Amino acid sequence: MGAWDLEERIETLRVKMVESALLLGIGHPAVYELSVELDNLHNEWQKNWQQSKQDRNYMRTHPKHQIRESLDEKYRTVV
Repeated sequence: MGAWDLEERIETLRVKMVESALLLGIGHPAVYELSVELDNLHNEWQKNWQQSKQDRNYMRTHPKHQIRESLDEKYRTVV
């Protein structure tokens, strides 16, 4: 699942939870279940974000990629 799909699911579930809370009351078991599901999606999103952050840091610090970046910088043309 892509990050965009996950963010859409989070937002859709958030709206559903808010609407349910307004209709049923914030203490209703159905609202609690939606809240738990939303927490799980947030945790999944956070895990994905952390992994992509580590991947970006690796790309920045790995010598092979530093050489590539320096070559890209050297041969970059101005349009």
